[in-house]
Amino acid sequence: MADSNKEEKGTRSGVWFLCLIGVSLMLVGAVFGWLMFRSYQQAKQTREWPQVEAMVLRVETEERQISGSPREYRLNLMYGYEFAGRDMTTNRFSPRGSKWTKDESQVNHLKEAYPMGSTHTVWVDPLRPEAGILQHDTKAAGYTLWFPALFVLGGGGMIWGALRKRQTREE
Repeated sequence: MADSNKEEKGTRSGVWFLCLIGVSLMLVGAVFGWLMFRSYQQAKQTREWPQVEAMVLRVETEERQISGSPREYRLNLMYGYEFAGRDMTTNRFSPRGSKWTKDESQVNHLKEAYPMGSTHTVWVDPLRPEAGILQHDTKAAGYTLWFPALFVLGGGGMIWGALRKRQTREE
């Protein structure tokens, strides 16, 4: 009888352990799924903002080197536009800003695409008109939501399997 009691406690501990892992997987999947969905929604939303023409006022290459790592570069530009009767200037390239890269030629390519004095379409956030952007973020996060969903499903399956196995042992 003592062995039976010990075996039951071990089985119960195993079920709780598997359920804990399953819940953890589900939480991780849910958090990453939410973050990816939010990123997709933000990228989609900027495509609905009003468009205006803007003129590039300044184009520079910004450079940095952090404690012995390779040099990094990014585009630093300023452009001006009119929105709702007000003149605006900003240096925002995309919603996340201009990316740092180790490849200076990428920045030079962007400088050629946005020379000083050129005009480009800018999408303007109507709630924050000073927040214009020249380039949208990718909507790829929305197309890969299936990946964190696998963690949610896998965690749920792990819980279901652990509880089902316990029920069959009890019968």
